[in-house]
Amino acid sequence: MDKSQEDIDIWYKKIELIGIEIKSLDKDMDTGRFKLKTRFMNQHFINELDKIGLQLINITGTYEGKLIVILEGKIS
Repeated sequence: MDKSQEDIDIWYKKIELIGIEIKSLDKDMDTGRFKLKTRFMNQHFINELDKIGLQLINITGTYEGKLIVILEGKIS
C-alpha cells in the first residue's frame, strides 16, 4: 500500500468516527486536498473536522443530492 492510500485510510477512519456518512473519499495528488462525498453536512461536522485537523475549503451540491466537500489538512 502506498503512502497516499494510507493517508486516505487514516482520514477515512477519523471522519467516520465523527459520524459523517462517507460515500467516497479521494485525494488529489496535485493539490493534496481531499474530496469527500457525503449526503449531509452541517456546522457541527465542520467544527469536528476542524478539531481533527481538516480545514473546509469548499462544499458543492450535485443533482443527485450528494455534497462534494473539499478538505485540506491543516499545517501545524
